[in-house]
Amino acid sequence: MKPMVSLKLLLTTLILTSIIAGCTNSPTQPNYDLDFYTLTHSAVFTQRELVNSLLESSNNSPTSPPPSLLNSYCDLVDRGIIFVSTENIPLQCSNRTINHQSRSCAVEFHECVRVCSLRTDNCRSCIERQNKCLQPDTLSGHSLDE
Repeated sequence: MKPMVSLKLLLTTLILTSIIAGCTNSPTQPNYDLDFYTLTHSAVFTQRELVNSLLESSNNSPTSPPPSLLNSYCDLVDRGIIFVSTENIPLQCSNRTINHQSRSCAVEFHECVRVCSLRTDNCRSCIERQNKCLQPDTLSGHSLDE
């Protein structure tokens, strides 16, 4: 009778372990991980476009950079891909709300830029797509809570 009790205990332990393991890898939890190449490629593009937008605004009337570039830049700073000392972090980064929408839009942007050649203007569509993604009225499928 003792072997039957230990077998039941073993089966119960295995079932509980698999249930707990299944819950920790829930597909409802968003995954924002990206590889180093994608992030550095996006960092080069983002910083270049931010400099270009600042140069354009100095020639004309001063304007703020597109929200897509700021969101990408702030995300890259948060990830430690772009180093900025605490006293030099832009106000847009320190005042922004980090939520599912901003993170998922940034991930989409980094993945879009990854397949663009940095020597062409092909990545402009990535900027436009992320600007649409960041707009509050296009939240279908996006949840604002973390």
